[in-house]
Amino acid sequence: MNGNDQDRPVSSADTPSGVGEAHFRALDLPLAGLRIVTTRPPLHWFGGVDFDFATEMAEELRALGAAVFELDVRGFIFPNRDYVKAITQELRSFRPDVAMSLPNATYALLCCSGQGNIFADILQIPVIMLWDHGLLQLPRWCLSPLPDTPSQSTTGSIQKLREALNHPLYHHYSPDSGHMMAFDRLGILSRDKVKVFLQPAYPNFVKHGYRVVDRSAFRTRVAFAGNVYLQASRELPFRDEPVLTEIEERVLARKQERLTDSLWDLITAEIDQVNRPVREQLRLAPDCTFFWSFVHDEIEVVGNTRVRLAVLGGLKHEYDFFGNFIEPKSADTLRSHYNIRLRKSLDYFTELPLLFINSDVIVDVINLGYNSGISPKVMGCLACGGLILFDYKEDFHRALGDVGNQVMYRNIDELNGLVDLYLGDGRRRRDVSRYLQHRISTQYSFGKLCRRILVEEPVWRGVG
Repeated sequence: MNGNDQDRPVSSADTPSGVGEAHFRALDLPLAGLRIVTTRPPLHWFGGVDFDFATEMAEELRALGAAVFELDVRGFIFPNRDYVKAITQELRSFRPDVAMSLPNATYALLCCSGQGNIFADILQIPVIMLWDHGLLQLPRWCLSPLPDTPSQSTTGSIQKLREALNHPLYHHYSPDSGHMMAFDRLGILSRDKVKVFLQPAYPNFVKHGYRVVDRSAFRTRVAFAGNVYLQASRELPFRDEPVLTEIEERVLARKQERLTDSLWDLITAEIDQVNRPVREQLRLAPDCTFFWSFVHDEIEVVGNTRVRLAVLGGLKHEYDFFGNFIEPKSADTLRSHYNIRLRKSLDYFTELPLLFINSDVIVDVINLGYNSGISPKVMGCLACGGLILFDYKEDFHRALGDVGNQVMYRNIDELNGLVDLYLGDGRRRRDVSRYLQHRISTQYSFGKLCRRILVEEPVWRGVG
């Protein structure tokens, strides 16, 4: 989409005398008159999920009254000078008030040319930077390419991250207070430069909660939906370094004993205990690029695989496993070695909501890339009216209060107790899911987040 007038919602300049922005706010169009440029990821990245997320988030902004220009980021990722020149002219004609990096802050950081970032440096407009699990995602892109082995590591990571993230026109929002504290402790980005939010429910899942749907599709008693990475875990390039393997084993053993502990905290604490000369030899200081490569792979690849399989292996009830679209070739191993009843990989937007709605209980282990926050999967399930049980996260408890304890577990025994409770008491299951569905849909939707950021707390305008 471009900035042509036909793409622009009616504003006060287009309406009859006496009918202006206030009129459209009364019609629940709080973003009327606001011109926003958003990022559109490459179609096939992460199985197309990021593209679909960004598309529906842009549509939600339009539904709230904004004029939206969706910027295809491929011309920046795969540098195309002619594209950058042409799209810059189109954006100047569109006259955006603000940019939003969708579905997360990574994509705005990728929109750079020889003159700097297209939003902050060329157009000189404020940029709303919505993090996902930013503590691992942002360094992965800002320091790209990350090295595979310690010998390939370079220094200067902290300064590079400071320079990349501290632009005065970047307005950072994190769904994880633990990430904010970690960046602050490392001297990368001060906590007072980041605002916290609870991960929102995206529009598609909120809408499914109010639709008449097929009640037989993907009918299950207990289900898990997600990914594990068996092959990638085996093939990590630093597998031949015994000290790194020992760190991995000690950390994962502690994590499985104490599910509520952040894997980031466990890994960094373990690294601090390593003999200093060995630490230096293996480039395990945060100023070294290999540190970020190692920690990312241990958490996102190995951690998610080992901890999820351990929790699922501890379930007393049979369950159906949906997903694993990242590694479809691991299906036979999951069946033969882990006795997993593997079902199909679901389309995130058309099929996953039906699983949420038609399952008695969804069991989840939050992506270990989060320290204290939750993933969009949790909010999507609850917004649909499903019931999801997940490992305790402080940010969710802080936002929702004690009702959060009815869907969060601290160990496998608690998880099994909650599964037994809800499978045995259908009325309680419905009462809890309906209450949380109402809270999420009315207080923590993406639309509500947009109102907060763009209207109620418009710090990007230099006020608030």
